Amino acid sequence: MSSYPLDFRLAQAIGLTGAAWLSGSIGGLSNIAIPALVQSHREDNVPSSTITKQWQRLYNIGKAQVTPVAAGVAVSFGYLAWSVRGDALFKQAPLSRTALFSTAAIMTLGIVPFTLVVMSSTNGALRKKAVSTSESSGEETIDLIERWTTLNRLRSFLPLAGAFCGIIASFI
Repeated sequence: MSSYPLDFRLAQAIGLTGAAWLSGSIGGLSNIAIPALVQSHREDNVPSSTITKQWQRLYNIGKAQVTPVAAGVAVSFGYLAWSVRGDALFKQAPLSRTALFSTAAIMTLGIVPFTLVVMSSTNGALRKKAVSTSESSGEETIDLIERWTTLNRLRSFLPLAGAFCGIIASFI
């Protein structure tokens, strides 16, 4: 029989799987979807204006999905941090399970400030191109999309780091 109640175990399941799913969902755009758009531009001569419109749709769908998941995961990790407060990993270790679960919550929610601070100029430039009626330089657009892909790939590691912190806090 587990020493933790069902609500604790449910919060663990939501936090750990949610953070891992979030990382995969964000990373999937950078590793699968966006490279396919770039490839269709380069090999099939799909206009860059179409590529930016497709990027905008993928971005909007992703934003609508990952934001509430990130919030739910962070709340789960926050509940776990509160539940184990004062519970040290080792007697000599200054690091506690509370700190690890709190770090997991912060890392998972870190996608929001990362997007706002690090990615905002690239996102803004791509949004302008998506609504523009004039055909801009295809390579300039593709360079922006590839920059976004790299930044988004980096962003996908934040919830993955959160999942690892949660795993360590849960199983060590």
